[in-house]
Amino acid sequence: MELKQFQEAYERLKRGRRGEPSWLRILRDGAKDFFLRNGFPASDNDAWRHTDLSAFRELPFTPGEDAALISPGELKVLQDKAGKNFILVMNGKLMREYSTIEPGVEVMGLEEAIREKPELVEPHLGQCGASGAEAFNALNTVFFRSGLFFHVPEDMTVKEPLQVVFLADPAKEHATFFLRNLVVIGEGSKAALAETYLSGNGRGYFSSAVTEVFLGKNAILDHVKIAKENAKVFHFASTRTLLRHASSFSSFTLLTGGRLARNECHAVLDEEGAACALNGLYLSDGDQLLDQQTFVDHRKPAGKSHQFFKGLMAGNSRGVFNGKVVVRQDAQKTDAHQTYKGLLFSDAAQVDAQPQLEILADDVQCSHGVAIGQLEEDAIFYLRSRGIGEKEAGRMLAQGFALEVIERSGVQRYKDELISLIDEKLSEQLGNRKG
Repeated sequence: MELKQFQEAYERLKRGRRGEPSWLRILRDGAKDFFLRNGFPASDNDAWRHTDLSAFRELPFTPGEDAALISPGELKVLQDKAGKNFILVMNGKLMREYSTIEPGVEVMGLEEAIREKPELVEPHLGQCGASGAEAFNALNTVFFRSGLFFHVPEDMTVKEPLQVVFLADPAKEHATFFLRNLVVIGEGSKAALAETYLSGNGRGYFSSAVTEVFLGKNAILDHVKIAKENAKVFHFASTRTLLRHASSFSSFTLLTGGRLARNECHAVLDEEGAACALNGLYLSDGDQLLDQQTFVDHRKPAGKSHQFFKGLMAGNSRGVFNGKVVVRQDAQKTDAHQTYKGLLFSDAAQVDAQPQLEILADDVQCSHGVAIGQLEEDAIFYLRSRGIGEKEAGRMLAQGFALEVIERSGVQRYKDELISLIDEKLSEQLGNRKG
C-alpha cells in the first residue's frame, strides 16, 4: 500500500463514518497522521531489521469484510472444542446466532459497544499505546470496522474460558481484515480468554488484529492466542495490556501458520505489585517467517515479569525473537526475567534473537538469556539404538523441547489442544526436514 493509496482509502472511509463520535474521529486522525509521516517500517528500523516486508508491500490488498458461511459440521467441531463460552467471528463479523456467552459477561461487537457503551469504550480504546505508536497499529486504528468488546464487571469470576474463533474465509485473494478487540476486566475479577485465528480456505489475505486489555486492581486474566492460518496469509497482531495495582496477566502464544506472521505482546505494569507472564512458541516450515516481539514496561515498585519463548525452525524458514524489558527509576524491587531458546531442524533455517534489558532502578532482580542449537546427535543415536526410527526420534526430542514451554506457562486447560497442534506441525517440519 503506497501512501497515496492510503490517503485515498482513508478519505473514502471518512465520508462513510460521519456518524462516529468525535473522540473516535480524533483517534483515527492521529493514527492517520502518524502513518503518513512514517509509512511502513524501513530496514534500518531496529525492531524490523530481521523482518522483510517487501513481499507484503507488493500485493494489492482490498477490503474483505464480506459475508461468509460455515457448514453445520465445521460449526459443531468448533463449538465442541470451545465449551460453554463460544464466540464466533467470521470475516470480522460477530456471529451472535452461533455464540453462547455466560450470563454477567458483556460481549458485543466493538462498533455496537462504541454506540451503546461509550462510557466504557472511550476511556480505554487506543489508550494502551496501540493508536499510532507503530505502522500496523496505526493502520488498524484508521481502518478497523469490526472486532469485539469484552467487559467483566467488578468482583466476578468467569467460570468458563471465553473462547473466540476468528475465522477468515474471503471470497477473493488479497482481502484485508482489520480487527480491534477491547477487553476490560473490573477490579477483583478473574477471567480467561482464548483467541484462535483460522483460515476457511486456501486464499491469501492480510489480517491485522489488535487486542487491548485493561486490568483493574487485583484483577486476573489468563490469555491464550493460537494463530494457524494458511501459508499465504500475512498476519500482523499485537496484544497490549495495562495492569493496575496487584493485577496479573498471563499469556501464551502459539504461532504455526502464515506466510509472514508477526505477533507483539506489550505489557505496562502501571501500578505497584502488578505481575505478568508472557510465554510462547512458534514452529516454522518452508519459507515461513514467524516473528515474536515483546515489550514489558515496569513503571512502579514490586512488579514481576517472566518471559519464556521458544522457536522451532525447519526448511528455509526464519524465526525472529526480540524482547525488551524496561525498569524505570521508580520501579524498585522489580523481579524481571526473560529467556528464549531456538531449535533449528535444517541447515537452511535461521533465527535472530535479541533480548534486551534497560534498567534505571538499582534494587532489582533481572536476567535474560538466549540459547540456539540443533537436535543433539547423541540423543538421536541413543533413541535409535533402542529401535526408534530417525524421524520418530527427532519428533520425540522436538516434542520434549516444545512441551517445556507449555508446562512452564500454566495453560493446563488448553494443554491437550496445544499438544495436538504442535504434533501436527512437527510432523510437517520433520517430514520436510533437510540438512
